[in-house]
Amino acid sequence: MRFQNFLISLLFIASLAVIESKAQQSGSNYSDPAAVLAIMDLVNQHFLNNEWKQNDRNWIRATYYTGLMAFYKTTADSSLRNQLLAWGQKHGWRIGTEWIYPANRLTCSQTYIQLYEIYSNANMIKNTREFMDKRVNQNKPAFEAGWDYVDALYVGTPAYFMMSKITLDPSYQSYAHRLFGEVTEALFDPDYQLYYRDLKAKTQKTESGLPEFWSRGNGWAFASIPRILNYLPEGDSLRNYYLHQFKAMATSLRTCQGGDGFWRSSLLDSISYPDPESSGTAFFVYGYAWGINQGILDQEVYIPVVIKAWQALAGAVDDDGKVCWGQDVARAPGKIDKEDSREFVSGAFLLAGSEVYKLISSDLILDHFKKE
Repeated sequence: MRFQNFLISLLFIASLAVIESKAQQSGSNYSDPAAVLAIMDLVNQHFLNNEWKQNDRNWIRATYYTGLMAFYKTTADSSLRNQLLAWGQKHGWRIGTEWIYPANRLTCSQTYIQLYEIYSNANMIKNTREFMDKRVNQNKPAFEAGWDYVDALYVGTPAYFMMSKITLDPSYQSYAHRLFGEVTEALFDPDYQLYYRDLKAKTQKTESGLPEFWSRGNGWAFASIPRILNYLPEGDSLRNYYLHQFKAMATSLRTCQGGDGFWRSSLLDSISYPDPESSGTAFFVYGYAWGINQGILDQEVYIPVVIKAWQALAGAVDDDGKVCWGQDVARAPGKIDKEDSREFVSGAFLLAGSEVYKLISSDLILDHFKKE
């Protein structure tokens, strides 16, 4: 039995070697669990050394902290928990600063709520709950409430589902589910099974005459669903809706992945937009790896997608921990330079790494290669 396990391990290593040439050339094995944690720590150190604005709590900074929270929940490293706690305390647990986009203001609230789950300190969620109560009571349609862009599905929706779970009040969940459905009804293309970023994008074409499906926009949507499902009990009647949406996107996004593991900023038009793009790629890796870990996605189909994309992402991290090839703030596909990066790019990377670590620390990948 030991000899058989030894042979299986050799097969696993040999299979990974085919797609790890870049990692081997740089001296890093990105498929080793310890190396995954090390590169995530490097990315976080880069953040600590290069914070964009010391006192900012908008969606850019807050998206980073959603990734840092995932890193903490994966490792239970107290230094990461203290970093999260210090950020919330510094801002007095206030919601985000984006008055024009109310969904964006709840990006930081997701981390506050998850810290509340640890500390049970009502002050952590007081401002968030007051903000949510007002919106729930107004009960405006999504587009009247400012939820007229696909990013809202990630930055806003999960916070309501989280709040329902910790307060046992279903009104938050019901409100967010309605908004999610209305955004999907307006922006999801049933033929391509992908999201337009907003109503303007539905009228746009790429230089090649193809529909404009923005990578990070679909990353926001795809990554939002695991964050919602994590807070929906197994027997909840809403689960099937989100599972259906998640699986449909997983199928479509798989066909858009480039041979180098990256997705391009325009999902359908890699000719007009040939540059690799790491923020959308990281969100997709997070979603795919989470889906495999949860037994929702077929490991034989999707593990190769994750491995190839993770190798690409890890290879995009420079020696200082910056996640390169990350498109700047935008609402549509665009040109990307290698040095481009922002905090939300690094946050998405930490989300991806947290699920990849779980995947390669389990028997799922070994089981996959046993069947090869």
